[in-house]
Amino acid sequence: MRRYTGWLQDNDRSPRYIQEIRWVLGELRSHIGDHLSVAQHTTFLVVGALKKCQSPGTKKIRYQSFYGWLYDQQLIPQPLNFKSIKTRASRTNPEILTNQQVASLIHHCPDNLRSYIWLCLCMGLRVSEANRTQHISHRGGFLIIGEEAATKTRTRRVCELLPGHDKFLSCIEHQRNLKRRINELRQQAGILTWPRNCMRHTAASHWLNYYQDEAKTALHLGHSPTMLHRHYKALVTRKESEEFFRLWN
Repeated sequence: MRRYTGWLQDNDRSPRYIQEIRWVLGELRSHIGDHLSVAQHTTFLVVGALKKCQSPGTKKIRYQSFYGWLYDQQLIPQPLNFKSIKTRASRTNPEILTNQQVASLIHHCPDNLRSYIWLCLCMGLRVSEANRTQHISHRGGFLIIGEEAATKTRTRRVCELLPGHDKFLSCIEHQRNLKRRINELRQQAGILTWPRNCMRHTAASHWLNYYQDEAKTALHLGHSPTMLHRHYKALVTRKESEEFFRLWN
C-alpha cells in the first residue's frame, strides 16, 4: 500500500484523497485478512469484501484503481474481473442544511471566513477546491475554478455569479485552521449535526432548481448529470431555492 500511496503522491493526488484510499484499503485488508499476499487475491475474495462494506459502489471504484495499478506493476498475475462485480447504488438522499440553518451560519460568520462559506455553501465548491484560492479567479460575472483547484476532476470550469455576489470576490483568501473555525461557527449558529459534504450538497440541490437543467448544473458543480439527478432532484422546492439565494444578498 505504501508504494501505491507514493505513486498517488507522485501523480499529484490530494492528501484528502490519499487518506481516503488508506481507509478503504485498510477496510479491505480487515475483511480479507493478512494471511494472503495481494498476488493471491481473487475476484471472489474482493466480491466478498465488497458485500461487507458500506457504499460498495464507491469502494468498487477504489478497488478497481488499486488492483489495476497492481497488475500494471506486475504484482498480481492477472487483472481482476470488476465487470462481474454488481453493486447496488445507494438510495439514501444526501443530508442538506435548511434555509434557517444557512441564515444562522451567515449571521454568525466572521468577516474573514465569509468568502470561504460563500464558495462552499452558496457556489457549491468542494472543500478541497475552495481553499486553493491561487487557482480561483473571476471575470465578466463568472467565477473560474482552474484545473489545479479542481483536484477531483482536473477540469477547469466557469460558474455563473448571481447579482449582488461581487462583494464576496474581493475577500477570497487562503484560510487556516478551517476545521476548528467551522466547528466554532456551527456551534455559534446552533447547528448540532454537520453531515459530510453538507455545504456542497445544499448548494447542489438549490442550483439544480435554479438552472432547471441537469447538464448546466453539472457543468457548474463539476459533477455528472446522472449523479445530480439521482441525488439532488426534488430535495428542495423552487420557493425554498429562491429564499436560499436571497440570503446571500
